[in-house]
Amino acid sequence: MKDRLLSPSLLLLVPVVVLEVLVFFLPLIFITIKSFYDWEPGAASPFVGFSNYSTLFGQPEFWQVVRNQLYYLLGVPLWVIAPLFVAYLLREHVRFAGTFRTIYFIPAVMSPAIVGLVFRSLLASDGPLDASLHSIGLGFLAKPWLTDAALVKPVIIMLVLWGGFGTGVLIFSAALNAVPQEIFEASRIDGAGFWTEFWRIALPNISPTVLLWTMFQVLSIFLFMFSWIFVLTNGGPGLASTTMDFSVYQTFITFGFFGAAAAESVVLVFMIILAALAFVVIPALVRLALSRRASG
Repeated sequence: MKDRLLSPSLLLLVPVVVLEVLVFFLPLIFITIKSFYDWEPGAASPFVGFSNYSTLFGQPEFWQVVRNQLYYLLGVPLWVIAPLFVAYLLREHVRFAGTFRTIYFIPAVMSPAIVGLVFRSLLASDGPLDASLHSIGLGFLAKPWLTDAALVKPVIIMLVLWGGFGTGVLIFSAALNAVPQEIFEASRIDGAGFWTEFWRIALPNISPTVLLWTMFQVLSIFLFMFSWIFVLTNGGPGLASTTMDFSVYQTFITFGFFGAAAAESVVLVFMIILAALAFVVIPALVRLALSRRASG
């Protein structure tokens, strides 16, 4: 028993477990405790029970932010399908495929803050994009891209696609290259066309990678949207583009409601856990249903 506990494979987990405890679990426990107090660092912080949560759930602004969060989920199919399709096209022996992959990957190595500043200038009402549209007689296409509540979220979805597109192409290209090429050659001999090969051979063989990338995209909406929102719109107009992580930042740093920010952070973590569990439970249920159907 002791030999198993001291096996090298388990010892390799120790640094990861220690890091998770120090960086994630201890702060989460601390912030959860503080969410039950009228927390003010360095001052008396009376216990208020679930008051922070009831106040949070009673605010229309909170539900607006939740709706924004769910709206951004609409971008996930685009963020998955676009790089997947391009990676598949590049696998088809396209000339200079490596050069294309490098070009696609360039935005991924740039800071979202820098990219956001560039696009904020480009998409401003008096920016180069609208000015160019007016100069060529297409002024009717000029829009307040980042200040119109109806446009701002679709625009952010497209910019996030641009920022992460190259990473997706690189990951899917690696997954496709790992599939034995003999399978594709055999399918072509059998007369399989482009789409048949894509749906019947490529996609099933890289489905774990597709699922992993999809999970990453969903979780990134809860974890990595802050820099985009902060630089592009500062959550505006109004709350039209605000995400949960940016709302926590505003509540904590801008307004100084520390207990309310702690409660909102706990709700955000709970949403992240639910999203992560969905990617474990749903595929398991699908596999179970398919196995029962096959055995029946």
